[in-house]
Amino acid sequence: MTTDELTPILAATWFARDLSPRACDHLAALGTLTDIPEGTTVVREGDVCRSIGVVISGRVALRLSLPGGDDRTILTVDPGDVFGWSAVLPPAIATASAVAVVPTQAVMFDGEGLRAAFETDTDLAAAIYNRLLVSVVRRLGATRTQLLDLYRAGSEPW
Repeated sequence: MTTDELTPILAATWFARDLSPRACDHLAALGTLTDIPEGTTVVREGDVCRSIGVVISGRVALRLSLPGGDDRTILTVDPGDVFGWSAVLPPAIATASAVAVVPTQAVMFDGEGLRAAFETDTDLAAAIYNRLLVSVVRRLGATRTQLLDLYRAGSEPW
């Protein structure tokens, strides 16, 4: 898929919607549209996270490993959301696993390539890091809501 074809796909997501046309084109030039089959683990907690993805369609579960070998889904990410952001932050160790829970399409970015682009294009770096911070804030808000549901009055989980 060419940059010209990928740019409008990215621009339709909340993650890239407000990027300048130049930044969106540059980002699209670094990405690859990828089909991820249901059940595929794209990122594994504790491993080096080599790629960051923006969900275009489908859904990706973020899972934490629990003692005893079980994994627990802590959040699902939907179209426009990001997974694998550890790839842009050395040492790039994943803090959660990312698993496609339905057939999913995502734009994937190689972490090393993205970091190299950030070093030569500071405008792109500023725009993407800003979007990543927004993503973190959105995720923290969703996690807070889940915790409030878990610990609401009269519902002790233990």
